Amino acid sequence: MLRLPEPLVWLTRPAGENERLADVLAASGVATASVPCVRIAALDDPRSLREAVLALGADDVLVLTSQAGVRAVAEAIGTRRCAAGIAAIGVATADACRALGLAVTFTASRPTGAALGAELPLPARNVLLARADRAGDELPLLLRARGATVGEIVAYRTVPIAPLRAPDADVVVFASPSAVDGFASGVALGAARAVAIGPTTAARVRERLATEPVVAAHPAEQALVAAVRAALEERHVTARR
Repeated sequence: MLRLPEPLVWLTRPAGENERLADVLAASGVATASVPCVRIAALDDPRSLREAVLALGADDVLVLTSQAGVRAVAEAIGTRRCAAGIAAIGVATADACRALGLAVTFTASRPTGAALGAELPLPARNVLLARADRAGDELPLLLRARGATVGEIVAYRTVPIAPLRAPDADVVVFASPSAVDGFASGVALGAARAVAIGPTTAARVRERLATEPVVAAHPAEQALVAAVRAALEERHVTARR
């Protein structure tokens, strides 16, 4: 595989959420810069979230699709206990649940909405999705198509942030449509290549940045690293033409 000297990759997740991917990329010889293009904002009033979670019973399922959602639910209910089983979209989200005392009963085989929507054992009663205000509709549509009764509650908000400068990077990694919105509100992609964490984010890259991104096979770090390496190779080939 082609290796480039000191490639630079921008990571656009919220502050504090880029370190794990940065470490994995560093191990493969890729330098990174954390340039958050979205921030997580707590709800002004978490009462609706708290009441919705605490109203769940043993025959319901609470679905959590991000570590931010886990933190929001844990903070909202405090020392109270959620009686429902908790389904996590992936291992990182499940680990965050356990760290905060939330009992996980199901984890999808792959950290994607498609996998969770297809694999979740449907409860006798309701499925409650506690997610961001900008969350997409793929997961609830999949669950409803399987016959689930699905409710949705906003657990936290995502606020796009414009970068303070144009990218000096070879590759910019986008892990959410909100990050694409934040980036696009301030700068153009220029000669950098875009990497998208999945099809929903890729669609927003095409819409807002008018370019075809390299799309990771799934959201786990190793798949993102593979996508970054592919984007760096494409960037190198283009630069030599």
